Amino acid sequence: MAHRLTEQEHDMVLELAKILSKQLPTQFRSVAGGIASGLVRVRKSPLPAADVADVLERYDADETALRALLDAGVLEPAGSDYALRVPREQGDAAEKDERSIARTEPPRPPARRASRGLAGLDTIRKQSPELNGVRRQIIDLDPRLWINGWLLSTPDAFLRYERELRALDAALAGGATLGDGTLSLRELSYQLFGDEKFLAVESDGRKLLHLMGITDVVSCRPQVKLELLHHIPKHHRRLRLVVSENLDPWVNMRDALFVDGRKKILGERVHGVVFGNGYLVDDPHKLPDLLDTLRADDVRILYWGDIDRAGLSILAKLADMADGRFSVEPFAPAYRKMLRRAMRRFPDPLMNEETDQGGVRVVGLELMEGVLDKKEMAYLRAVVEGARLIPQEILTAHDL
Repeated sequence: MAHRLTEQEHDMVLELAKILSKQLPTQFRSVAGGIASGLVRVRKSPLPAADVADVLERYDADETALRALLDAGVLEPAGSDYALRVPREQGDAAEKDERSIARTEPPRPPARRASRGLAGLDTIRKQSPELNGVRRQIIDLDPRLWINGWLLSTPDAFLRYERELRALDAALAGGATLGDGTLSLRELSYQLFGDEKFLAVESDGRKLLHLMGITDVVSCRPQVKLELLHHIPKHHRRLRLVVSENLDPWVNMRDALFVDGRKKILGERVHGVVFGNGYLVDDPHKLPDLLDTLRADDVRILYWGDIDRAGLSILAKLADMADGRFSVEPFAPAYRKMLRRAMRRFPDPLMNEETDQGGVRVVGLELMEGVLDKKEMAYLRAVVEGARLIPQEILTAHDL
């Protein structure tokens, strides 16, 4: 049975992993943490050559890796065996004196988006019991998260993003990538972090991945170009269309109709899907002009958007501007499924994502009254009145 590392052994693994991540041949740097841990766990002095070979073989490392360990001074020949050393990096002592120690705190609950960020985080080299305690938590994560040394030398980043980093660790366990390529970036982000924008291109989440050197592990579906405004494959006199606020759900529905040849979405017969591109109602002519080209006698719009104040406001405005030219109602099965999933994930509705919509007037709740049961309606009301958000991306193509 493997024994738990002592504090001194933890520190040794940490230092060796940082050195090996720079000195090993490129193809073996991703397993530098494992090799460092394996050598320390042998717990023999000197290290028998056979044990060193076993550690390297465990990670498919060849003679070039052994040569790199010798050249770096991590292993020193001791007869037919090896002595394990932690080489002193040049200038390390001076650097330690110049760095200020990080402010350490106990892990805290997830903060609001606006109160967190990567700006102002200092790189820290000093050692202290508090800092080493944080670093031991970091080194227990998947080595890919800390092998380049940034997270280990920036402990405040772990404290600020502990929940997301642990979610990353769990998602990467036993796998080479984050996601299997079937979800959009926003869907993957919500599934892992409960925040559909955490992995967005300019977000702190994406910057965090970049700083840790693992941007390339994200595997998601390529983003669709915005020119694909609607998919209505066949003319119908009586037309049932789903209008989607966001792009990813629109693509999923389009694929269900076009690629899979389905006639129903979430059990409802629909004839096409329209991408609302967020605030569709800002241009009062956009949807009516499209409908005019479809030559239908009767058009029924099933609207599906985020469950938040802005999403319900779009639904309410869309219903007002219809003015008898077409009918508008919520896409009931989608909203019910969104609510049921959110209720399982966050029993307290106020645990859902916070928004900056506190100043947005609450409208449109009455449009939901007739399509939800009492429990679902109470949850939705609490989410909206609490300025929280349940994004459309909580549902994926597999749910349709």
